[in-house]
Amino acid sequence: MAAERPDRTYRFDPVDASGIFLGLGAVQCALLGAGLLAGVGAITAGLPVLVAAVPVVGGAVASFARIGGYAAWEWLPLGASWLGVIVGRRRRWYPRLPLVTAEVDDHPPPMPPCLAGLTIIDLPWRGRMTLGAVHDGDRHTLTAAVRVTGPQFVVEPRSEQERLLAGWGDLLNQYAVEGGAITHLAWTDLASPSGLEDHLAWLPDRPAADDGEPALRDAYDDLIADASATAANHETLLTITAARDRLGRHQRARTEDPQAVLGRALVSATEALLRGIRSAGLTAGDPLTATEMQRALRRRIDPLATRPRAAPTGRLVERLGLVTHRSSGPAALELEWRQLHLDAAYHRTYHVASWPRLAVPPSWLEPFLSAGGITRTMTVVLTPVPAHQSRRQIERDLVKLESDAATKEQQGRRIDARHRRATQSLLDREEELVAGYSEIGYAGLVTVTAANPDELEDHAEIIEQLARESGMELRCLDGRQDLGWAVALPLGLAPRTLLS
Repeated sequence: MAAERPDRTYRFDPVDASGIFLGLGAVQCALLGAGLLAGVGAITAGLPVLVAAVPVVGGAVASFARIGGYAAWEWLPLGASWLGVIVGRRRRWYPRLPLVTAEVDDHPPPMPPCLAGLTIIDLPWRGRMTLGAVHDGDRHTLTAAVRVTGPQFVVEPRSEQERLLAGWGDLLNQYAVEGGAITHLAWTDLASPSGLEDHLAWLPDRPAADDGEPALRDAYDDLIADASATAANHETLLTITAARDRLGRHQRARTEDPQAVLGRALVSATEALLRGIRSAGLTAGDPLTATEMQRALRRRIDPLATRPRAAPTGRLVERLGLVTHRSSGPAALELEWRQLHLDAAYHRTYHVASWPRLAVPPSWLEPFLSAGGITRTMTVVLTPVPAHQSRRQIERDLVKLESDAATKEQQGRRIDARHRRATQSLLDREEELVAGYSEIGYAGLVTVTAANPDELEDHAEIIEQLARESGMELRCLDGRQDLGWAVALPLGLAPRTLLS
C-alpha cells in the first residue's frame, strides 16, 4: 500500500538578530565604544571615577534599555525625524487652489510630501490601447498595476492550494535575475464593508409575500442583516516596478529618451507578468489605465467615501465616477504620531514586525484577510534577489554566525537556540538556492481606516488581535504614518521609502 503524501507546510525565516558582533548592531557598538572612549578619556584627564563612569553607563543604557516599546537608541533617529516634522511645520498640508484655468493645465496636480514627485502617465500598449504607469521622478521608476482575482483559495483541496502557491513562486522566480529592470513587485488588498447594498436594493422589488410566508421572509431579513455586518468587498492589485538604474548599460547609452526605454521595459515585463499570472491559475484583467489608477488612488485615500451604494448619491462627479488627475490626490493631510488624517478618513499603518514562527498551512492568512466590518489594506512588497547576491549574503551571514559562535566558546558562553536556528535557516536557504529556487525579500504593511479617531482605536485593536491569532506581530509606525501609508499604496514606492 502506497504511503499517503504528507501535507506541505511553510515556514518563515527568523529575523536576523545576530548583529555585527556578539549580537550587537552597528549603532549599539558605536554607542558602547563611544562611552568607553569617553570614560577612558575622563580617567586620563584625572576626573573622579564616578564622573568617568557616566558616559559608560549612558552608552550601556542607550544600547540595551527599552522605552515605550522601542530600544533607547531607536529613539535617536525617530525623535530627530519627528522633531524635524514639527519644526518644519510639515504636520499639516493643504494644496494650493488654482485660480486660473491655464494654471491648472500647466502644472502637475499638487501632492503631499510623502507622494512628491509622482505623476500618473499613459504608455502605449497593444496598438492603440494605453497602459497607466506611475512615474517617480525622484527615484526614476515606472510602476504598472494589474487587477487580479482567483479561485476561492480556502475551499480548494490542500493539493490544489499547494499547486497555486507553487505557481505563484514560479511567477516571482522569473524576476530574480541579474540585470533585470524589475526592482520589486507588490500586492495590495483593500477590504471594506460591502453592506450587501445591491441585494438590499433588490429586496423591496420582490413579489409580495403570501399569507403563509411572512415568518420565512422575516427570518431571511434577519439573516441578511447579520451577513451585512461581515460582508466585505475586496480589491486586489498587483504592481510591478521597473527602475532606470537597473537597465543594461547598452540600453542607458541609447540616444533616445531614457523614460521611453524604461517604458518599453515595463510594458514587456507587464506582458510577462500577465502570462505568468494566468499560468499560476489566477485571473488578471488588462493593466490599469491612467484614469483607473487615479480612481484606485482616490479609493485608497478615502475608502469610506467610495463604498458601493445602492443608488447614486452625492455630487455629480461622484455619481458619474469621474476622477481627474487634479482630483485624485488628497485635499488635506494632517500627520499625528500614531495616525494620519486624510480628507474625511483616519488611517493607522502597521509594519509586520514578525511573521509566524511555526510552520503554517497554505491558507494560514485567510482568517486575517476575511475579517469583515473593518476597512483595512494589506500590502506585501516582494523584492526578487539575484542568485549571486543571495550567495554572497548567505556566505557573509554564515561567516558572521560562525565567528560569533567561536567567540562565545572562547569566552565560555553558551550558543543559544536562536543562534542555532539562524544557522540552520541559512543552510536551508543555501540548499534551496543550489536547487534552483530564488530568494525573495518581503515586507508587510497593514493600514486600518476609520471615520473618526475613536472608531480607529477600536478597529485597530481588532486588527492587532486578529494578527496575533494568525501568528503575526504588528508594530505601529509611530511618527512615520505618512511614509507607511504611502508605501501601502499601489504606486511602487517601496522598498526605499520603507527602509527610510
